Amino acid sequence: MSDTGSAADALDTEAAGRRRGRNPGGSRTANRRAKTAQERAAAREEERQERQKAAEKKAEEEKAETAGPKDEQQEPAQDNRRAKQIRPKAIPFYPDPSDETFLWQVTQAGAARQERIPHTAVLRLALRRLANEMQPDDIVRELGGPVQSTGKRGRPRK
Repeated sequence: MSDTGSAADALDTEAAGRRRGRNPGGSRTANRRAKTAQERAAAREEERQERQKAAEKKAEEEKAETAGPKDEQQEPAQDNRRAKQIRPKAIPFYPDPSDETFLWQVTQAGAARQERIPHTAVLRLALRRLANEMQPDDIVRELGGPVQSTGKRGRPRK
């Protein structure tokens, strides 16, 4: 029974120490002082400089990878990268009511065969067939109209 009593006494003294604030492990923030505005600003500046150094190092590594003997084969690859950067990430599609009806008919025909045909698959198929039949210049000629040289632009003012 003496073990039980000594364990209980130890718990009591530990609890009393916490109440008085004398337990070194009781509070994690008791001895931590708040940083001043200048210390916080200095820490932010140091982090910013570290990020900048890391970015410069990464840029140098990329530059070193691309450096080397220039072949004529490397130039088209760079042109392709530039072309990819110019393209928009997403191209919106606004179908006419007749186009929506056709897409709905395709969906119904797929459902009858228990297949799910997404609208994007129909659009990809149509674009591939169009690309096989026509060149981009032909499409521009077909869809393009006369350039509007005169007329009002923008919304009317009061």
